[in-house]
Parts: sequence; C-alpha cells; structure tokens
Amino acid sequence: MIEKDLGFVLRRHNFRETSIIASLFTRKFGKISGIFKGFYTPKKEFSSSLSIGTLNEFIFYPKKRDIWLVSFADCVHDYPYLRQNLAKSKAALTFINIIERTMQPWDSNAAVFSLVKDSLDFLAKEKEDKMLYIFLIKYLTLSGLKPQFNKCLLCHDAFAGTIFFSVSKGGLLCKECQHHAPDARRISKETSSSLLYIQNNDFPFVCRLHPTRGCEKEIYHLLHSFLAYHLEFDALPKFPLGNSWKKTAIYAG
Repeated sequence: MIEKDLGFVLRRHNFRETSIIASLFTRKFGKISGIFKGFYTPKKEFSSSLSIGTLNEFIFYPKKRDIWLVSFADCVHDYPYLRQNLAKSKAALTFINIIERTMQPWDSNAAVFSLVKDSLDFLAKEKEDKMLYIFLIKYLTLSGLKPQFNKCLLCHDAFAGTIFFSVSKGGLLCKECQHHAPDARRISKETSSSLLYIQNNDFPFVCRLHPTRGCEKEIYHLLHSFLAYHLEFDALPKFPLGNSWKKTAIYAG
C-alpha cells in the first residue's frame, strides 16, 4: 500500500554512501522513521533537501517494521526566515526537539501536527519567546498532560485570592490547598490568567496576548520545570532567547 502525506523532518543521518534515514512527524501517521534510498544520487523523486524543520510532501510504503521506505519527497515550506534569525531558529528547533523526544512512534495526532505548523507560521512575525511558551502550553494540553489553570486542582473552587502553581500536582492551587504540595510556588494573577487564555484560545487569537516581561519570564520558568518533571525534557534554551542575524545550524546537512 502506497501512502502520501505531509510531514516535518525531525532528525536525519546518513546511511551508507548514498542514502538517508530520517525521523518524520506526519499528519496521518504520527512520528515515523523513513529511509530515502539513493538520496545523494541525481534522483528527481527527491527534490527536497530534507533540512530539519522543513515541511514536505512524502510518498512512502507503511510497513510492520521500524523503518519505512520513502520514494518521494518534495519541500512544501522551508521557513527561510529561520536561516537569518538565530533566536527564532532556537525556538523552532525546540518545537522539533520536543516532538522528536516525546511523541511515540505511529501515534497519530493531527492537532499536534497543526500546532507545529501554526507555531512555525506565526513565528515568522511574532516574538520567539512568546511563540515558544505558547507552543509549550498548547503542546502539554494536547499531549494528555493538560495542566489545570481555571480552578484549584484539589478543592475545585475558583480563585479569590493568592494563587499557587504545583509542578508535581500539575496545575494551580488556592491558598488553602497549597500546603498539600511542598513544591507549590506563588504566581501572579496575570500569569495565571495568561496561562488560561493561551490554553483556551486558538491561533491567531492567542497571539493577541501581550503579557508583561515579568509575566513571560514566570510562565517560561514554570513550563521549564513542568517539562523536566513530567516529560524528562530539560533542554529549553535560556530565557530570553536573544537575537542574532548569523546563520544557524538548524538547516545544516
């Protein structure tokens, strides 16, 4: 059976002298591994460079084995702005690394696929720090870890006063319940409202949010701790990402 699907290149390495094995995140099949035989030979079927982070159209042969044969690859979008802006490239590479390290093979998730595409599209015109924490909040929500931001995790009451966040519990706690979580830390009302707004709104509305820099920093560090605790992912870039117009390695090789 032959299938055609869109997919992002997550990782790649050379195989023997002329071929490539790549990890792909596809819309219909989730994360797969594919072999591109004869990639370094003049084959018209491979018009894409297969650069990391690019969106491509693939034709492949699904098998009951770990590596699928890919017979066609054509680049749909290579996000050229990432080749000039180091900070945006860092953000995009973080999207890709999280998908590569946390998504299970053949776990189809069209919503996560759309999130990656929307995040890369909006990263072209939005701040990289902002797009990174938007992506993280939405990815956690879609991947089954959905942190609770609308009410207290334990008593389920709405917040009337001080708000706390517990990484281990997976969400917000009120002043009365925060004693049940040793790791609970106080957060601002702006931070809790921003977290809930991002979780409940879609693109492009979510990009209309403009939190203060202090709020952004608090959100970022909360998410850093949450990812490290629940997904064992501890490779987020430092906040703020900074900026540079030098070329970056995301599109190398």
